[in-house]
This record gives sequence, structure tokens and C-alpha cells, in this order.
Amino acid sequence: MLRWLIDGHPDVACPSETAIAELVKDCIVIPSRLGFPDGPEAADDQARHLVDAIMASYLRDQGKSRWCDKSLTTVDHVDLLARVWPESRFVFLYRHCMDFVSSALEAEPWGLASYGFGDFARMSPTDNVSALAAYWHDRVNKMLLAEKRLPEERRLRVRYEDVVAGPDAALTPVWHLIGVPPVTDASRLAFTQRHDGTGPADHKIWLTSGVHQGSVGRGARIPARNVNKALLQAVNGQLSALGYQVVDEHWGSGGPPAPADGDDHLLDMRIVDGHRPLWRAVLDLTAGETLDPANAPASPLVVAVERRVLPELIADRAALPAASRRRDVRWYGERGNNYEQELRFSGNVAELLAVHGEHLLKVTETAAVPG
Repeated sequence: MLRWLIDGHPDVACPSETAIAELVKDCIVIPSRLGFPDGPEAADDQARHLVDAIMASYLRDQGKSRWCDKSLTTVDHVDLLARVWPESRFVFLYRHCMDFVSSALEAEPWGLASYGFGDFARMSPTDNVSALAAYWHDRVNKMLLAEKRLPEERRLRVRYEDVVAGPDAALTPVWHLIGVPPVTDASRLAFTQRHDGTGPADHKIWLTSGVHQGSVGRGARIPARNVNKALLQAVNGQLSALGYQVVDEHWGSGGPPAPADGDDHLLDMRIVDGHRPLWRAVLDLTAGETLDPANAPASPLVVAVERRVLPELIADRAALPAASRRRDVRWYGERGNNYEQELRFSGNVAELLAVHGEHLLKVTETAAVPG
């Protein structure tokens, strides 16, 4: 998406992934194996001239004056690229770890074989969440370290969430970094002009019609317990440094945590859109009443239900187990350890959805629209 937004600028061409960094590395490796007959600086110059010649042809074809490369391998070669192009600029794009994990699982549902995930999947063969969290941690660590090594005028930190919330505002510092006049309708330009489609790119972008916030918060259903404590601690440190919400045992609950000493006859039920609470009530499981959460005692058990699965659950109470398995319905606190208790809690949730479902759809419909 950011690639399309940048490529939409009338002066900047950002093609599909070219892996330019790999080409530059190879152009320098060969002279190094020959003992740098013309010196290491000459190898840098030769690599730069080769890529510049290729990109000059592309720029002529596009009718633009500057080029930008977005490739997955760039993160491994920032120092090399910064040395070969002393005037180059770098945009470091971040996204919340759990939203990234959710997106990656959607892109690779049958196995983590692409996008560089493979090495991390082999280290965590039974847990894709931990594998992807480790991948995110590795890439973010490289990016944060690269940021520190680059002078301020050559780097910019951008968060995906800020771009989708306000593309023009988020892109203004990007245009300043590149040194081109800002545009005020980046979203329209990005989705109305032709883009190069000959190389690797986002698998969903070609069927996307505009910038939206619908994917923000999708990581709320990713279980934090799947990430081992040491890795999660490291991930949370990076999330804090980037200004993101950290991942704890209440992750995705849509509100305050369930206290362990609450009234075990109560169930705190929330309708959420990711992390955003849309509706909340407390169920008295003994009396079968719905209580105002502002005046109800604390409940030791919380259930968060994603707004997008409400129609499915309202139409068929048998859909609840599958939704729980997908964590579109998430439980927090102790649910008990026997069949009767499980049946009781699940039955009450299904009953509330059946009785109040249409009302819930109406009261959450407007609030659930991103933005």
C-alpha cells in the first residue's frame, strides 16, 4: 500500500520488488573475490552505475525523475545501500506485531514458506505464531539499529496504522525526506494510476480500491500465550519503543481485565472491533439478567465477541465453538474445568446473542465502521 502511495506521486517511481540490494551485494562480492583490483570504492561505483542505468530506463518509461525501491531484502543491507548511494534516503515502515502475524497467517495459510518466513518456521515448527513473532522481532531489531546508524536527515520512521488513518498527513514527511513537492490527494492518485505489476507485490493490493483501516486491530485475536515469555518480553520492548500497545494476558479483551476475585455468578460480555469496545454488559448467570456494567460487581470471566461474526452467531448458535476456536470469540479468566460449567457459560452467551442479537447489530453497526 505504501509502495502504491509513493508510486502515485508524479515525480517518484516505486516499482514492484526488485531486490536491488541483492544485486548490489553480488556486484561487490565479485570484485572482492578478485582482490578488488580497482579498489573497494570502484566496486561501489560500478554497482551504483549498473543499477542507475537500469533504473534510468525505467524512469524514462514512467516519465518520472526519482526511483524508490521497496523489497523484503532491503532490511538486511541498509548499511550497504547507504554507502553505495550516499544521498539515499530510507523510510522504515512498521506495523504492530500481532497485526503483522494475523496478516502473515492470512497470506500463508498452508505453511510459512514465502516472504522469508521459512527459517523462522523451522525454528518453531509447531507454532506459527511464535515463528512469525520471531520474524517480526528480527526485522524490527535490524530496522531500529539501522535507524540509529543513519543521520536524521536520511531516515524516517512511518507506522502503517498512521498511514491508513491519514495518508496525506503521514506522507507529508515522506515527500519532504525524498525532496519532492507534497501531494494532497495521495490516496486517489495511488488507486487511479497504472502500477507496474510484473514483480512480487502484496497479494491483496490489486483487488483493493482504497486506503482503509479495516485491518488495524485484526491481531487482537492472536493468542499472546503462544509466544514464549522471553520472546514476548523482547517484542513488547520494541512495541513500546514504537509507541504501540504491548501484548499481555488481557490482549484482545476490549477493556479492563477480569479480576480473579470477582463474583463468579457474573459474566462480563463485550462486543469488540479488534481492541475497540463497541458494547458491553454484565450477565447475572444465576438470575438470567443483563446488568449495567457501570453498576455491576466485577466479574472474574470476560468474553469478547468480534462484531464481524455477530450475524453468524446470531443465525446459528452452533457456530459458537468454531468462532471460539478461531478466537473471534475470546475468553479471559477461569471458565471452570468441567462440562457443566462450560455448557453454562457458552449457553448464556449463545442465549444473549439470540435474544439481543438484532439490537446488538444496530447499536454496533455505526461504531464498527473503521474511522
